[in-house]
Amino acid sequence: MNWLSRIIGKQPASGGNYILPQQALFIRLDSHSLPAAIYEEYTLSGLESQLEVALGALGEIDGHARGAEDTIIYLYGRDAEAMYRAVERILKTHPLAQDASVTIRKGPPGTARYEIYTLN
Repeated sequence: MNWLSRIIGKQPASGGNYILPQQALFIRLDSHSLPAAIYEEYTLSGLESQLEVALGALGEIDGHARGAEDTIIYLYGRDAEAMYRAVERILKTHPLAQDASVTIRKGPPGTARYEIYTLN
């Protein structure tokens, strides 16, 4: 997240301080069991670029974490369900998103989460 997007995406709080949007979308991608041709042809940065365009002003991508089994892309904004609706088509059609799941958190850290499987 760059400094400008941090400023634009912040919400005013009491006392003139700013807080980051609290809702989140966590996209889990399979990092190893899709056909090798998919990993060769498509890039994570390309997928993230498409997600970013689809999100528009609804939220922002705050990076990703790669593990041995999966990769998690972190999205934050004011309305996690609206963010999901904005990126749903991409997740259902992009080859890297096969067998993906999305976890929605509708509040700050510690808030209950629920998961959606976006199988394509």
